[in-house]
Amino acid sequence: MSLLALCLLWFSADALAERDVRIARDADTIRIDARLRVDVHHHIAWQVLTDYDNLARFVPGLLTSRIVSEPGAPLLLQQTGQSGFLWLTLPIEVVVQIVEIPLEAIRFSAVSGTLKSKSGEWRIEAQGDATLLIYRASIVPGFWIPPLIGTAMMGQDVRSKLVGVANEMTRRAAAAQPGKSGPEVYR
Repeated sequence: MSLLALCLLWFSADALAERDVRIARDADTIRIDARLRVDVHHHIAWQVLTDYDNLARFVPGLLTSRIVSEPGAPLLLQQTGQSGFLWLTLPIEVVVQIVEIPLEAIRFSAVSGTLKSKSGEWRIEAQGDATLLIYRASIVPGFWIPPLIGTAMMGQDVRSKLVGVANEMTRRAAAAQPGKSGPEVYR
């Protein structure tokens, strides 16, 4: 893929992500509602979102991501990373329990880490050859976040992560079968 195509992909995904990310803060709870339409088949979207051990390769700010549960046990995912804005960088460490509804939703709930609580879900909705990604989360940090820049920091962090995920989906779709997208990839 050419540098120009990558730049266009980056800016178009970033603009869309920015329009559809809403952050609300109520006392200590931060609520996130984000939507992003990606021009990939929903099977590819699902593959990327459930590639738990490789998420740190393409999600900005995520340093490690690995499954720590035994096969057959409830799925536990350990992640470390950082969230930041301007000069402020906050380390994040969390273990979440994952519940998958194949090709529809990934629900998560923190069981330990630096966050007091974190719960939410990723939803994927097939829209022809495209997929609508919906990310909702409710987070209570276990550390102080400045009131004036906290929502801006979280908004920038979520936008960055959405763009990273969307770019990986697009990269995998292009790599699956050059010149084909959507359901054609699976025929």
